[in-house]
Amino acid sequence: MGADRVSVKFQVKKGSEEAFFAEQDARRLKELRRKTAKKANQKYAEEHKYHCFRCGTKSLAEIDEGNVKVDVCVNENCGAIHLDPGELSEIIKDKNAIAAAKKAFLSVFKK
Repeated sequence: MGADRVSVKFQVKKGSEEAFFAEQDARRLKELRRKTAKKANQKYAEEHKYHCFRCGTKSLAEIDEGNVKVDVCVNENCGAIHLDPGELSEIIKDKNAIAAAKKAFLSVFKK
């Protein structure tokens, strides 16, 4: 009894007052969703700013490698290296930084 659902759609005539307000509401809703998503992304990024993606601990430290600041996990059981977009290409441009990054990278595997 009453298990069947019925959906009703109203078609709004173009150029009508209802169409104008429906478009206005749709634009506002789209903008509100965009702002909410942006705020949620910023909040997530701020909450996880110094968290290592590998071990999950809040143990990242910034180390200068040439002109680039590289994030390295200081957790003794991890040692992951975090690079932001474009940092790898900057490190590759600087030959001295390559040697330092290689040494830092290989030290992760030494015990």
